[in-house]
Amino acid sequence: MSLLEERAPRLREPLIMLAALALGLVWGVNALTNRDPLWFWPWFDQPAVEIRITTAGREYTFTPGMPGYERLNEALRQILSGLNIEGYEPQIGLSEATLSEYRQGMDALTVWARYDPPTQIHTAYFFPKADLLIIPLKGPHAELRPVFGALRGVIRLGALRLRDRRALEEAVQEVLP
Repeated sequence: MSLLEERAPRLREPLIMLAALALGLVWGVNALTNRDPLWFWPWFDQPAVEIRITTAGREYTFTPGMPGYERLNEALRQILSGLNIEGYEPQIGLSEATLSEYRQGMDALTVWARYDPPTQIHTAYFFPKADLLIIPLKGPHAELRPVFGALRGVIRLGALRLRDRRALEEAVQEVLP
């Protein structure tokens, strides 16, 4: 064996190290930005302690054990999991007028899911823990397919954007009288 053969460069080890460093950097930046070390985890599985639906000035409440609760909770798990989170809308927020429209508007249909303890939706987008998720199906902002978050009564600016919310829309239609 000659000296040249013994000193042949090995590319595999440096490439593996470079790939590991890149993955670690991507994970670290997203973990710090989102305050969620599991931001890459594609499943959402925390049950809501209460799910309310408001439409045409009426409110319907569903809690564990009530008819319709499991159907709604499973639909929430489905739409908040995996690749169904399409993006983030940083500039939209909820004014008091919009919240009033969600609660009492004749053309509004909104799902309000309350969590205790606060829940974390794992995503690469900035969306910290929330104890209330607000999902308008009809009314202001509904065309964006947003999920707004609130913690201790403070609704945050910005919203996740869903790719598809049909599972929740179908569940709502099934459980409403």
